Amino acid sequence: RHSISGPISTSKPLTALSDKRPNYGEIPVQEHLLRTSSTSRPASLPRVPAMESAKTLSVSRRSSEEMKRDISAQEGASPASLMAMGTTSPQLSLSSSPTASVTPTTRSRIREERKDPLSALAREYGGSKRNALLKWCQKKTEGYQNIDITNFSSSWNDGLAFCALLHTYLPAHIPYQELNSQDKRRNFMLAFQAAESVGIKSTLDINEMVRTERPDWQNVMLYVTAIYKYFET
Repeated sequence: RHSISGPISTSKPLTALSDKRPNYGEIPVQEHLLRTSSTSRPASLPRVPAMESAKTLSVSRRSSEEMKRDISAQEGASPASLMAMGTTSPQLSLSSSPTASVTPTTRSRIREERKDPLSALAREYGGSKRNALLKWCQKKTEGYQNIDITNFSSSWNDGLAFCALLHTYLPAHIPYQELNSQDKRRNFMLAFQAAESVGIKSTLDINEMVRTERPDWQNVMLYVTAIYKYFET
């Protein structure tokens, strides 16, 4: 018989085996977070590409700069340019226009009065244009001394009728109280100069008016009509 000289191996205690088993309680916190983050992390939002955000920022900056340029241009614009801008604006509809209710008859009458202002005067006083203008002269010079307008010829031969008519509009140019019917040249000169001061050119010859007692009624009426048009239309 042979004797077993070596020591009999004994079974290892359970504590020794349990040492080799992994202990989840001893797993480092950082490693645990890495393991769980892959399953519990929500899906990340899609990122806007850097190129797109740059384009958006550039467009917004460009639009704000254009608005500033438009505002500065409008503030420094001349009246003529503003009027030109106004002409490009949409036109108002006829229904909103104050003249939309004007009848064709009224429009034609307005055009006629612009071409011939005496037509409106004839409707106001009645009768012919010459008689209407004559009545207007009588009404304007009412109260002036030595004035008796009954026609467009002899009633104007001393110049006082012209002076009285123009004195109602331009009193500073005509010292009417100092005038007399004998100084015809001075009367005509004062009247013609007063009318020319506002742009009414004389169509009468002063020498002829001084010389004749019955000037041409058509020439006188033409000059009086020019005075009426300037001050009354």
